[in-house]
Amino acid sequence: MSYGFGYMNDLIDKVGTWASGVFTKATPASICEHLRREVKELIDAPHDEEEAADCVLLLFHLAHKQGWNLEQAVINKLEKNKARSWGKPDAQGVVEHV
Repeated sequence: MSYGFGYMNDLIDKVGTWASGVFTKATPASICEHLRREVKELIDAPHDEEEAADCVLLLFHLAHKQGWNLEQAVINKLEKNKARSWGKPDAQGVVEHV
């Protein structure tokens, strides 16, 4: 399948450049800890798109700091998941691959 490339990486670069300039002492570990806290806020308010955006911004900052091509990693993971078999929802409604 063909995907439009570049946009996510451009956005990661913009977010990461800004975040690295503002949060000069951020480390991958501190970004992950901040992400953990933001995910908790999203869990508490799952319909709040601003909380979801906070999580994405932190993931983009982490990807920038780590030098990841997150766009390609997402595409690769999507293709891998499309080829998997999936089980039935558990008690919390979560479906995992088998």
